[in-house]
Amino acid sequence: MFSLSLKEIRFYKMRYLLIGFILFFVASLVFIISGLAGGLSSDNASSIQNMDAHAFYLDKGAEGRIDRSRIDVSSDTFSPGIEPLNLQMRSLEKEGTDQTIDITFMAVKPDGFLMPNVTDGESFKSGDASVTADITLQKEGIEIGDRLYDEQFDKVFTVAGFTEQQTFSHTPAVFMNIDLWNDLVPENQKNKVNALVMEEDNQKLREIVKSEVEGGNWVSKDGVIGGIPGYQAEQSSLYMMLAFLIVIAVFVLAAFFFIMTIQKMNEFGVLKAIGAKNGFLIGSTLFQVLILSLVSIGTSVGFTALLPNLLPEDIPFVFDINLILKFSGVLLIVSLAGALVSAANIVKADPLTAMGRAQY
Repeated sequence: MFSLSLKEIRFYKMRYLLIGFILFFVASLVFIISGLAGGLSSDNASSIQNMDAHAFYLDKGAEGRIDRSRIDVSSDTFSPGIEPLNLQMRSLEKEGTDQTIDITFMAVKPDGFLMPNVTDGESFKSGDASVTADITLQKEGIEIGDRLYDEQFDKVFTVAGFTEQQTFSHTPAVFMNIDLWNDLVPENQKNKVNALVMEEDNQKLREIVKSEVEGGNWVSKDGVIGGIPGYQAEQSSLYMMLAFLIVIAVFVLAAFFFIMTIQKMNEFGVLKAIGAKNGFLIGSTLFQVLILSLVSIGTSVGFTALLPNLLPEDIPFVFDINLILKFSGVLLIVSLAGALVSAANIVKADPLTAMGRAQY
């Protein structure tokens, strides 16, 4: 079976090369769109995705949107394993210029589990107006020591350091001390936070918070990510495109293999006349498809892995090998399923008719 399959591939090189190219381009398109979906997901929600958090206690009326949540708390609510989080999207000006930068302030405890690792410079300090920003601000020309002015707060913040993969709603996150945040807001808002964040799942702690803070409910991390403005719309659109691509791949590959088996009806009939069984012929065809699919999909995986080096830096793209392997498996199954459609033609091949039509 294997020898016959490989010999036929070598004999009809151009035919199989054409199908291989089509499968390569379909697979590459699937992988590229999945990479863009992952990139947009990270650019939209990486600050929450990378947060050491299990669940968020939000205002019931916020419907899972952390930016809309406002809950009343007191300092004794922050039990071990629970920390407050404030966030708000703002526009800052680089001091001494007219440059305006959209950011998301995130107020956290400097030594708490919500504070990300600093990769350049140092963390913000208690008692001053220093902040730690996502490194994407460097693309805007912001460096350590630069001063950013907030017109609404009428306050100047100094960039003390940078962190990585901390964005919210496609804006870089800027982390500040929760005490500094409370100094900036009116007196009647000092005991209000956007969320209480639980580091690890603890049912007893859930009940304590729920009994002490009224009007809220616990929302999972995935629920909070899904509530970020535009997140669901972006991801749903891209994955809908992926679904249609896979469906299209089924029909395209099935049509190719169907036509190929029709063209080989004479050969199938002759092989049956000399003793080949239907199972042998179908297995031989599936083996050809398997070889073709593995080579084409493997090549497209390699191409996609190199693609981030070719794309402009402002295009978010994430090469998630686990997700790529899942889609590779789906495409492999789709290819084999498309080949199975042509099995009916193999079964129908008539040895007598084929012998009568054989060309010598």
